[in-house]
Amino acid sequence: MLPSNLPDAERRSSQTVTRRRFLGALGALTSLNMLTACAARTPRDPAPVTGGPPRIENRPLMGSLDPVDVRVGLILGPPSMGLSQFLLAAQAGNTYHSFEFEVTGIDFATLAARFNRGEFDIVTLPSNIGAVLYNNDDINTEVRVINVGNLGVLYVATTDPTITSMNDLRGRTVYSIGQHGTPEFTIATVLDGYGLGNDVDMSYRATPFEVLNLLQSEENCVAVLPQPFVELARTMVDELFTPVDLTAAWDEMPSNTNRSQAVTTHTIVNRAFLEQHESAVIEYLQQAGSSVDFTLDNIEAAAAVQEELGTFLNNEVAAAAMPFCSLVSLTGEVMHDSLAGFLSAIYSQNPAAVGGSLPDNGFYYMPPIGALELDLPTLTESDRVSADAS
Repeated sequence: MLPSNLPDAERRSSQTVTRRRFLGALGALTSLNMLTACAARTPRDPAPVTGGPPRIENRPLMGSLDPVDVRVGLILGPPSMGLSQFLLAAQAGNTYHSFEFEVTGIDFATLAARFNRGEFDIVTLPSNIGAVLYNNDDINTEVRVINVGNLGVLYVATTDPTITSMNDLRGRTVYSIGQHGTPEFTIATVLDGYGLGNDVDMSYRATPFEVLNLLQSEENCVAVLPQPFVELARTMVDELFTPVDLTAAWDEMPSNTNRSQAVTTHTIVNRAFLEQHESAVIEYLQQAGSSVDFTLDNIEAAAAVQEELGTFLNNEVAAAAMPFCSLVSLTGEVMHDSLAGFLSAIYSQNPAAVGGSLPDNGFYYMPPIGALELDLPTLTESDRVSADAS
């Protein structure tokens, strides 16, 4: 966001220079990679589909470098809470491409359907949905995954002080949300990992608010909730304990020999859009990464704009929850290793959860060498607090 006290002509000039710098950097990368490609006279082998991560290549950017409108759909809560500074930059016109964000609530099924209808170019969704779409030959949109935005966000929340570990859940009824979605598959994997798969009665509810009501009304109630609803529960329940972080429990499972991670959300892109406007996807990833970094270093400032941007319902709850939302922006090989390990784990629970088979390497987008280090427009520290001056 440019300083609000600049004359209009100077503001326009500053923005134009910034965009030219970005375009120049993109052009330089493309020229360099084209020269490298010409120098490499031996043909490349096809990318492997199994046996390791996809290769990161030295190649030109795909498609046009011209500015383009980018339609982005987000889920309310952790998937969008770390992106507030990106949203502010887009509102201020301080991005090379024009990003239009829509935060659609928590109904990911509708968001996925709208993406498939072509209403969005980029969307954040639960971490198994991209694989389901990728494996479905009957849908309209081919997809690629471009980043992981949240690792695990699930916690055991209870009014029973005797619950102190995973083993204490044996023989109990545990309420949660997300049946047939990422929460259920994550919980099932962790329970099985601790030998509790047949000893815990999971009872799923349609919304987190139903679970919050049970925590208020039922004695010694036990639930598994995602952040930020755990912090919201603290404001509604007198004595609430959170003895188990399911992300840590996943990491420590005896069966987790491949060191997989719990992954809550990922970002996917329409393949045709990616191939026509790869520079816009590169800018998305850089802006998202910068925004997440700012959020983690400036929790209070980032939380202060959540209501304003529609990314969460309450700024105070957001401030309390953000440190526990596992906000990340993983790309490339790190993204592949994190997400592929998670999908493999839930595939063993239910193959249908990932569309019947594990996605091959074509699912995972690998930016070309050097692309994520381009000199993109950045916000100054004073610009990163509010959208009021936009």
